[in-house]
Amino acid sequence: MKNQIRNFIEILKLEMEDLQDDIRTLKQICEERFNAKLITNYVHMENMALYDNELHAIGSFRKIIEDVDYSSYQNLSQLIDHIDKKFYKVMKSCGYAEAGHICIKRKILKVAKYVDGKYKKERC
Repeated sequence: MKNQIRNFIEILKLEMEDLQDDIRTLKQICEERFNAKLITNYVHMENMALYDNELHAIGSFRKIIEDVDYSSYQNLSQLIDHIDKKFYKVMKSCGYAEAGHICIKRKILKVAKYVDGKYKKERC
């Protein structure tokens, strides 16, 4: 079980890094679309604010998973429940958009399925 928890955390860290890279790419695309006059200033500013909010949320979540003492958890479900509840509180207190929590939750579930051996590739 300890190996499963360790693997979960290490893979989740990689997924969070990947998610941050994806959001940075979206910011770059948004900037390019704005410069090409394909979107208005209002849309550009709204998108950039949301992307920055999501990046801050992911940064906060990464801090949570770095600071947790994993040895105190008996199984993966307990750990997932703890980090999700802790992040939800941080999300609410910091005013992070729900979109960040949704993205992070999806990554948590994806990694949990993978390390639990239940991950199945649904698309070819």
